[in-house]
Amino acid sequence: MTLLIIVFIAFFVFSCGEVSENVPVDNGDFDEIPDEAVEECAENAVSYQKPELPQKPEIAEIRKYDKNFECIPLPEPENGELILGDGCFSGCIKAEKKLRIAGNGAENTMIVCNDEENQGVIEVYPNAEVLIENVSLSGKVRCIFAENGSVTTVKNSVLSHCTKGGINICPDEAGCRADLTLSDSFICDIDEAASGISYGISFGNGTLSVSGSEISSINSFGIAVWGESGNINQINIENSVISGVYGGLRSYEGHGFYAENSADIVIKNSSVSDTATSFIFVSSESDEINLKLIDFTAENMLGTIDEQGGIVLDGSVKGCFKRVSIEKSMGNGVFSRGATLYADDLTVKSVFSDGLGENGFALQLVDGSESFIKRLSVNSAEKAGIVLDGNCSADIEDFEIVSTKSDSYTGEFGVGAAIQNGASVVMKNGLFSENRETGILAVSAEISLENIEIKNTLPRKCTEDKSCIFAPSTDFGHGISLYSSSLLRFDFMSLFNNNNGLNIADSEVRSFGSKKIFFGNNTTAVNAWNLNDFSVLEDNLSTSSFCGNGSVFSSDSQPVREGL
Repeated sequence: MTLLIIVFIAFFVFSCGEVSENVPVDNGDFDEIPDEAVEECAENAVSYQKPELPQKPEIAEIRKYDKNFECIPLPEPENGELILGDGCFSGCIKAEKKLRIAGNGAENTMIVCNDEENQGVIEVYPNAEVLIENVSLSGKVRCIFAENGSVTTVKNSVLSHCTKGGINICPDEAGCRADLTLSDSFICDIDEAASGISYGISFGNGTLSVSGSEISSINSFGIAVWGESGNINQINIENSVISGVYGGLRSYEGHGFYAENSADIVIKNSSVSDTATSFIFVSSESDEINLKLIDFTAENMLGTIDEQGGIVLDGSVKGCFKRVSIEKSMGNGVFSRGATLYADDLTVKSVFSDGLGENGFALQLVDGSESFIKRLSVNSAEKAGIVLDGNCSADIEDFEIVSTKSDSYTGEFGVGAAIQNGASVVMKNGLFSENRETGILAVSAEISLENIEIKNTLPRKCTEDKSCIFAPSTDFGHGISLYSSSLLRFDFMSLFNNNNGLNIADSEVRSFGSKKIFFGNNTTAVNAWNLNDFSVLEDNLSTSSFCGNGSVFSSDSQPVREGL
């Protein structure tokens, strides 16, 4: 073994002039490298496209009715219409057929129903058709309650300070097939029922359209779509805002948008913010949910003592994201279990551990998930930027994963990407920089890297304050760590300013294409131990370049992570 290691070291010590192509360069990282080598690297720098960020929607300023006026009894409808002038009107409306209810503007006309024996301020009977416009609704019941087969249209109105719900379409859900259209309106400040539940819209099944509207200051759900197996919900939300879903004592509360069972969902030019449990949660174990997010922003998850996640795709879900931005989430930025995700222009920034002190991943892809992502930016996640675990795969192109933080509870981890337990990933044209512990951690996994830069990996936070429980005397800070029969395939890579550039145990490295890695300014370029055949590693690194490293090769046994 000693002789083999000496031959291995001798084989790799050659001129810095042989620098691999397509390697990114920061001149400050190459103090010990000849100028000509730096110039050659700079000419062939790794390139990747950053995602294009969406713009946040702008909603007209809310115009609420002045509640200081006394209310007068509500008149009866005439000829299918109830036309109201300025003022506050007390009473409850039951729409049995076709009815138009119109006021003189939400700031001028209010309808109040405080009779708790009624289902809503406005109750829409089965198969009835109602148009509500230019009014404010309030009371000790739901604002609007509609039953199976109904068609409800709300325009330029404010639904506030109702109890339990803003709009409830088909509480029994089965056989609903109702229509709801909400435009240029506000649902806000929905008071909790005795059960603690309050929601903006609870929709049984059918066609839901929301545009130019805002839903805010509620407990349980901004919008909840329950669905029915075999009947596809058609959901379209555009130029709208959901915010302030503060959650309660139960884990199922606090979702901005929630859907289950079969649905086609399009959310476009909209945002969700200040929610307690998730921004979006879609789940189906049988019929598929199709979720399209286009020009969508999600921001700021509220602290709770429960499990949390940003955008959750759970089960038989197909997600298509285009220009999606997630910031200040907890638990996860995106969580996918058994779902398929296609994403172009995805940005995830500042993800923290959840209320249980767990997770803290920008992307967590598990249990059969498939993901195809182009133009990805991950910045300042806690614990790990990306995690793939189990029988799942991802194809990621044009990306950056930077500044991952160690877990704030333990000071451990801070990994750029963790691929583990049978998962596989293909990554092309990307940057890992200033992450902690290791840029890429592979445990019983397969990774394929092309045109990738991994640099400036730092030790765990607990190393700095000497509080580490796992391997307290080990600095880590490696570029790539391969453990437990993992496989790395590479083409055009740069590993520099790390502790070990490549840290490998009981695993394999295979080159394809150019067969080149540039190792620069690492403490040790390659640290390998417990390999079946060192010559395989030697052959696959035979055209790589080594410049300015403290040492080229070592065989020090180090503590092995078994995954996150």
